[in-house]
Amino acid sequence: MCTWLRGSLVELGRSNRHTDCSFIIEQENGTSKSFPCHKLIFSCASDVFDRMLYGDYNESTSGVVRLNDVDPEIFEKFRDYVYGYEYDKLQKYDFDTLTRLSEFGNKYLVQSLEEDCVTELMMRKDTFDMGELLRLFQVAHRLNRKSLIDQMAWELKVTFKSTLDHSGVYEFNWEVFKHYIEVIAGKISEADRFRLLEMYLKYNGIEEAESATQVVNAEDSGTANDLENLSMEQPSTSCLPIGCSSSILNKEDKKPNYVNDLIGLIEFGKFSPKEFYEGPGKSRFLSLAEKYDHMYQIAQNCVLAREEHQLKVGSPSELTPLLSESRRVVTLGGTLIREEPTTTSLTSHYAHSPRSSRRYRAWSAHCDI
Repeated sequence: MCTWLRGSLVELGRSNRHTDCSFIIEQENGTSKSFPCHKLIFSCASDVFDRMLYGDYNESTSGVVRLNDVDPEIFEKFRDYVYGYEYDKLQKYDFDTLTRLSEFGNKYLVQSLEEDCVTELMMRKDTFDMGELLRLFQVAHRLNRKSLIDQMAWELKVTFKSTLDHSGVYEFNWEVFKHYIEVIAGKISEADRFRLLEMYLKYNGIEEAESATQVVNAEDSGTANDLENLSMEQPSTSCLPIGCSSSILNKEDKKPNYVNDLIGLIEFGKFSPKEFYEGPGKSRFLSLAEKYDHMYQIAQNCVLAREEHQLKVGSPSELTPLLSESRRVVTLGGTLIREEPTTTSLTSHYAHSPRSSRRYRAWSAHCDI
């Protein structure tokens, strides 16, 4: 965009001249704030607003658009952006503002705002602490940007620190938490991964495996289409601050076999008997049959590990057959007579043989072997 045109649009937004619509941002406490805007500017910025303002909707005739899924401060910064598309302004915003702006841009299909916010966040990623990295990992999933998800997963692996006591992990929705459990595999022990999983479930109100089946069948509460329409009518909270959601595992997020899906990521065979007893053995998220299965697997692994250890540390006499245990004795010169077999197997074989002794072939010291 040329400098002259950008300056003109910025001035138009500041002066509020010739405005022909208004956006009313409604807040949870019942208050609201109105922003005078221009239909043409907002329709060019977002396909969603274009349909609202110029489509067959009430907003197109009244010129009033009401939003309840964004804070007034965030919308004001969004409005300021679409009147000039100035990237420099984004550089002045803090981490929380950028993440919320990117989510707002994603929801209302303002691609340039989303991309600019993500670019600025990635420019600062080396300065983020673990809490901010965890939040950006969740934002990447909300934006559904695979490249950003992969990048943040890599960053978490490289800069991983123990997060058992980090509240940011417990605010993840179940899909993000499931991915996170996969990402940190190998970074902490399986016992700690299970402990983190158990703490996450309890934090979100799930006390045992049976309570994970939270979604009723479609035939019990209407058709699948009715459920889909209902979910479409409900306002989304994806653009609210990350810490403001009242229930991370709400009805839309909970799924049958939710706990089983998470527990299936844990490799119980890597537990020591003591770790299993103190953790999963006392957990209510595993059935008694599952505990027996995992205990059997652990016992098998312990036996195999002991056998491998014995092979590694065994003495040479244990690994190499002794001469007295050899079935073939060759001497250079002279004659060797073995009166009795040297091994138990030979003893049993010759126990009833009429020949109690056996003469071995005499080899000459000068013959070729």
